[in-house]
Amino acid sequence: MTTTGTVQSLNINDLTRYSPDARVNQPLLESKDFVTRMNCYEPGQVTPFHVHPNDDEVIYCVEGRGAITFEELPPVPIAPGSLISLPAGLPHGIEAAADSRMVVIYTTNAGYTSVRPQGRAAEAGIPLHGERPHK
Repeated sequence: MTTTGTVQSLNINDLTRYSPDARVNQPLLESKDFVTRMNCYEPGQVTPFHVHPNDDEVIYCVEGRGAITFEELPPVPIAPGSLISLPAGLPHGIEAAADSRMVVIYTTNAGYTSVRPQGRAAEAGIPLHGERPHK
């Protein structure tokens, strides 16, 4: 068996960044098959409501509190140590609690896509990595 990838190592504590304007989304690790990114939230900040049509996603909470939100399901609370698996095609958002900074790490397929549903004007100015126009 031949290895073609590269070993990647980093310390997320050195990469944690916050902004008063919107949650900070930044790359951590990447391979030909998957990507791992980190979101850092000030209290009350959100990742806009979106769906990954063809890509599963795994979310791990490093610090803080918040929730994964859905259209037709109750919110899933997240706290340090929470590990959540989201299937492809499930619309969701992420929000930090109003009184807590929060850091989450997520892993999904390389080249993943994110699509915003129509009608969420309040989230329109918040960047969404992997975004593709709604069809």
